[in-house]
Amino acid sequence: MDVLTSLVNGLNLHAKLIYSGGVCGRWLMDHNSDRSVFFHMLSKGEGWVYTSKWDAPLLLEKDDLILFLPHSDEHFLSYSKEHLPDTMSDTQLTPWADGEAGFVCGEIELGMPESLIWRALPPEIVIKRSQAGDTLTCLIKLIDMEASAPRFGSSSVVERLCDSIFILAMRHCIENELVDRGVFSAMQDRRLATVLNLIHEQPWKPWTIAEFCRRAGMSKTVLAEKFAASIGASPIEYLGQWRMQIASHWLREPGMTIERVAERCGYESVPAFSKAFKRTFGKTPGAYRREGPGE
Repeated sequence: MDVLTSLVNGLNLHAKLIYSGGVCGRWLMDHNSDRSVFFHMLSKGEGWVYTSKWDAPLLLEKDDLILFLPHSDEHFLSYSKEHLPDTMSDTQLTPWADGEAGFVCGEIELGMPESLIWRALPPEIVIKRSQAGDTLTCLIKLIDMEASAPRFGSSSVVERLCDSIFILAMRHCIENELVDRGVFSAMQDRRLATVLNLIHEQPWKPWTIAEFCRRAGMSKTVLAEKFAASIGASPIEYLGQWRMQIASHWLREPGMTIERVAERCGYESVPAFSKAFKRTFGKTPGAYRREGPGE
C-alpha cells in the first residue's frame, strides 16, 4: 500500500454530498468552514470564485474542480465576474438539466483541521480541465452521469466517487510540486515514506526511534533531521498527532467504543488515552463524541 492510500484509509475520510444540480439567476454559493474541506466541480456552464487573496475573480468552466481547506480565506462562488450578491436570496436551485450552471459540491470534515497534515497543503486547490488528465476527467463524467439523472442509490455512488476526487487532488498537489513541506512532501522520500507507512498502517504498535531507523535504514540523526525539515516534528511527535487524528474519526464511527479506540491508538488504558485526547482537543473523548460533527 502506498503512503497516500495508507493516510487516507487510516483517517477514514469520506466525502458528504452537499449539492448536485443546477443553479439559475443571480446565484451565490457560500461554503466557508474552519473544520472542513469543501469542493466544487462545475459540470456545465461557468462560475466565478471570489476571495480577498486574489486580485480578480477566478473563472471556473466545465469540468474544473476547486477545493477550499479550513485555512483558506473567506470565499464565494458567483454567477458573475462583476457582481457578488449580498445574500443567497436570488439563488435558484434547479434540476441539473434546467440550470444555467451545474455543480457537484461536497464536504469532507477534518477531525484536526489545524494539524500539520492539512496545513502543509495549499489553502485553495484549483484543478483546471486542461490539467486534470484522463483519470479525473473520466471521474467527473461519472459523477455528472449520476448527478444529472438520479437513480436508486445515486447519492451514495456520487459520494464514493467524490472520495476518489480528494485522493486525486492530493496527488495533483504532489505531482505539481504544490507542497514543499509536510507529510505530502515527505511521501516523496522513500525512507521517510517507509516510516510514515508504519505509523499510518499500525498506529497501535509501541514504536521507537530505534525501530523506525532499522526499518528505514537511517541513523537516528538523519531520521530526526529529515523529519524536522519535512514535517516539522519528530517521528514520535508525529505518531502522537496521527493517533489523535484517527481517534477523532473513529470516535464518531457507529458502534465504536472508547475502549476500542484507545486500543487502536496504542494506549494501554482508557485513562491514558483520555488524558492525551483532552490535552489535544480540550475535551474528553466522550464529550467529543456526544457533540457530533461540526459542533
